[in-house]
Amino acid sequence: MEIRSLNRLSSLPFDHIKFLHSVGASTLKYGITIPVEVQTERMLSISKGGKVPVTILFGDKEPVIAEIRRLNNKVGHLQFRYENKAQERLRHYLTGLFTSQLSGNLLEVEEVSPFTFTFVPILKKSSPHLNINDMLLHRIERHAVDHVAEVEEINESIAAIKYDAASNQADYNKQIHEDFVRRGWHYEQKVIDELGLRCDFEKKGVWVEVEFGNARSYYQDYVKFMLARKYRDARLGLLICPTKSFAALLCELGRQRARNDVVRERPAKYSGMMSYEKAVRELPLLGFMFEMPIIVAGVDISGKSI
Repeated sequence: MEIRSLNRLSSLPFDHIKFLHSVGASTLKYGITIPVEVQTERMLSISKGGKVPVTILFGDKEPVIAEIRRLNNKVGHLQFRYENKAQERLRHYLTGLFTSQLSGNLLEVEEVSPFTFTFVPILKKSSPHLNINDMLLHRIERHAVDHVAEVEEINESIAAIKYDAASNQADYNKQIHEDFVRRGWHYEQKVIDELGLRCDFEKKGVWVEVEFGNARSYYQDYVKFMLARKYRDARLGLLICPTKSFAALLCELGRQRARNDVVRERPAKYSGMMSYEKAVRELPLLGFMFEMPIIVAGVDISGKSI
């Protein structure tokens, strides 16, 4: 797990794409759509009908030249395309991995240098699960985190939850709730009676908010932490949220389910979800207001094939 403090933020990598793709039949034959939630300015600048060459690294970092193309349609989807003879090796690799079972498998796509991407499989048979793979620290040092038993317990709790392509934000929230309660955490704890605000979980002075929802509402989580510090002697606030990669996957799966739901009268919107990267960008600007120790934990999916 990577742990970042605010004074290390200048060492973050270039603005790059990273996302999780739910494998389907088109993955093996044609290409992959890039979620709008993860597209960088370089990607957004590709006009309709435009394309740029890219290098895709797969298997033992074997390279193949493909392209990113902005489809010339009303929506203007941005996609990796590799349906030609020159990319046959990549298609054979993907087919060999996933042809026996498509559903539930993932590809982790990451830009490792400008317009060079790795395709790393996360196979269903490897029992993928949630995992806290990154933390941002405010007013607390790494060595102090290692001595907070509740933080380690939270790591274990998140890692016990399996990834399931049929699960949505509410499902993961429910599983997190059930495991926290089983471990003795108090839930829906009032931070101050006069305001009626409640924190998701509390145990021995560690106050936790799980934010798998709308990005605009997460600022209130920080307010809850500060009120708990003043009125409930909180010693640590911990915000749990999905990484941008995981959030984009949840949004895309939600959109797919909405398209398949013929009963729905109006389409649901799946966008604007909170992400760990948003907190990383914003906490340095907000941190002067927060005197208490705060940890932001980014949840992703583990279970990569070897």
